[in-house]
Amino acid sequence: MRDQEQNTLQGDFGEAWLEAVAAGCGLLHGRPTTVDLQKADVQLVYPGTELGTYYPTVNVQVKTTIQLRQLTSGDFSYDLDLETYDALRRTDHAVGRVLAVIGVPEEGENVRLHSEGTLLCGRGAWVSLEAMEPSRNRTSQAIHLPAVNTLDQSGLHRMLKTHGIRRSTPVPPLDVWGQS
Repeated sequence: MRDQEQNTLQGDFGEAWLEAVAAGCGLLHGRPTTVDLQKADVQLVYPGTELGTYYPTVNVQVKTTIQLRQLTSGDFSYDLDLETYDALRRTDHAVGRVLAVIGVPEEGENVRLHSEGTLLCGRGAWVSLEAMEPSRNRTSQAIHLPAVNTLDQSGLHRMLKTHGIRRSTPVPPLDVWGQS
């Protein structure tokens, strides 16, 4: 299989993996748009009210890799392309954005059948890049993903409570006296 085709299938698996976990956690999920022009693969929604926000929503950019590095701290590191990094660090999104990186095995199966049920293989974490500094690199930026930001029920609910709730609109500074 060609590398581009393999990357596409690997990415599709990661998105479906996150949607399956979200469904198992009682969250609504789906595609935010038909074409990935906004760097958002999966939309997660809590069906209820959280911290005064009805149906808190987050758009998640999912990256799937066989090269997810685990640091000695237990956290993860991933090299994110600059176009995606710049889109996710913006502060003017109407719907909160996060990055989820799912590491899958390099060898073997991503789906295993056991007597107890079907196992989707992979692990990862999420992080918000909102308001991060511009990168000085030319092609990619190393991203630190805290291991506590799990891709399970508690981690996804924390993601929605933190980045899916209503927030105030940034207002540019205004000099009402017209002075510079």
